[in-house]
Amino acid sequence: MNPAMRPPLLSPSESPGEFSHSAPNLYPLALDILREAITRLPACRTLTELCNALDRSARFLLPSASMGILLRQPDACFELIHCSPMTAWESMHALTEHLVDSGCFARALQHSHGYATDVPDQTSLLQRLATPRRIDGMVVWVERRIPALLHQPLGALADLAALSLSRLHSDTEDGQPPAYQDLAQFNTPLLSHEVIIPTDHLTGLAHRTRFIRFLRRAVAEDVSPLGVGVILLDIDGFHRVNREFGCETGDQVLRDVAQRLDGALRSRFIQDELGIADCDLCFARTGADEFGLALSHMRYPQFLPDIAAHLHSHLADGFRQNDSRLHLSVSIGVASLDNEAGTPSAQALLRSADTALKRAKLAGRNQYAVYESAWNETGSVHLRTESLLQEALRKDQFVLHFQPLFRLDDQTLIGAEVLLRLWIGDDAPLPPATFIPIAESSGQIVEIGEWVLRRVCRQIHVWDAQGFPPIPLSINVSAIELSRADLTPRLSHILDQSHIPVARIHIEITETAIAHNEDQALANINALRAAGFEVWIDDFGTGYSSLKSIKNFPISGLKLDREFVKDLAHSPAAEAITGSILSMARQLGYPVVGEGIEEAAQLQFLQQHGCHAGQGFHLGRPVSPETFQDCYFR
Repeated sequence: MNPAMRPPLLSPSESPGEFSHSAPNLYPLALDILREAITRLPACRTLTELCNALDRSARFLLPSASMGILLRQPDACFELIHCSPMTAWESMHALTEHLVDSGCFARALQHSHGYATDVPDQTSLLQRLATPRRIDGMVVWVERRIPALLHQPLGALADLAALSLSRLHSDTEDGQPPAYQDLAQFNTPLLSHEVIIPTDHLTGLAHRTRFIRFLRRAVAEDVSPLGVGVILLDIDGFHRVNREFGCETGDQVLRDVAQRLDGALRSRFIQDELGIADCDLCFARTGADEFGLALSHMRYPQFLPDIAAHLHSHLADGFRQNDSRLHLSVSIGVASLDNEAGTPSAQALLRSADTALKRAKLAGRNQYAVYESAWNETGSVHLRTESLLQEALRKDQFVLHFQPLFRLDDQTLIGAEVLLRLWIGDDAPLPPATFIPIAESSGQIVEIGEWVLRRVCRQIHVWDAQGFPPIPLSINVSAIELSRADLTPRLSHILDQSHIPVARIHIEITETAIAHNEDQALANINALRAAGFEVWIDDFGTGYSSLKSIKNFPISGLKLDREFVKDLAHSPAAEAITGSILSMARQLGYPVVGEGIEEAAQLQFLQQHGCHAGQGFHLGRPVSPETFQDCYFR
């Protein structure tokens, strides 16, 4: 396996005992830190910048250590010029004098790989700042215990600093830092500049950017269509861990998952039996609660599902949290280039793995799914629709229709619901049920939602200018928008820009949208109500938590789902359920809007049982703004 692509970067205290034997002399604990340092240190322009950069890099290896840097002066003496933390300056100065007087300093100058010595209650590691031409200084690391496994990574950092220091003092005309290949002279792993990408500091794994770069290079270099594969792992419902145990516990769980998966990848079974020992791989944290494994040069790509199953099994035992055990559900998507049609690409492969991941979730979660080429047609439709939506936003091809809302006791117009329509050319409109889910999955729904609100504000100005009744207009907020903390500020900002009072806009959300992220939904509904918006539960009665939503959320009213309304006057069960909902809402003080009223008998039932308002084809169809004003304002 290519050492520069090894996954793992656990702290010494967390690393398994056999870790040092599995990758000797390859700096397995510090590769990502060295990749970052190899760009940071040569870029320093002053001695102060160099010292600070070295200190920051070292902090990831020895977070609580003290560090001193001594430089060689013209009289051949070494002077302490940097200390971290600054409060340890006096103790560091005294320590360096002790090291000089005891002869440790002189011995360290003779050791190219560093010299460690114990002093009371702590260990000192001396690493010289040296190039093949001269010794320029010494770095002294002081910590209660410095694991032997870290001596070489710390030495590599010192060698990088020595190269940079040499450049700072260089008299060369170009003033450029030495080539990266010069690092080979100092027993430092040869690292290509192409993989110098910051790591994920929470887990120590590769960053998503590095993961994608590795995959692109693997696809470009691969000579066999079967040689590259991707496995994506997503922790199901991870937000509940943060909500119930706190973010610190959530962070620790992510670190534990990373360590467990890293251990699985190093197991003899997966290395030898499943054949990844000869692969290049990149193991990364690719999202908030998502991990990715990319493999190239696979001799046995047919084992990808077995690798996924093995990783899944390693998480089945759960994780200890205080006195209990936390069990996680993990969904996994698997894809390889042999399932890809057309020209291979990293993005297409990632898309396929993500599609497989979603299939695993839809199938019940806590399992893996392998991408199949038969899904290509569905994926192509999805991509085409995404492109259509983007073009519609750019070309202003969306249109708004308005469905009237009437008070049922006297059938007075009291508002309208805003409905989005999309026409492509002269064809029939694209059904919202087709493009809204795709807009949500792609994230385009946020931009579309803002477009809708701005256009609604514009329409309000048009109608107000003509003296029409100032009825409120209801807009729908999706699950994606409701899960964003900036929902209320965004809506309020648009209204402020448009000079529209908040009372003119009502917000409709579904129970399903609330269930998507209950904590954030509650926070957003509270914020919306505080800002003056009315918030209505749409499609009430068909979601996951109907009673919970009216008990726990500060809503303004309910919109009874059309599934109950359509069977009124035909089904005693529908009448009983609808009557119960109306009675309960009346006792709680919530007005109710009946949706989907298509028959006179349905209207009569709702009127007799105290339903506040209604909408539906029997009362008025969704129409264009011009038709709406002609029909209901004149």
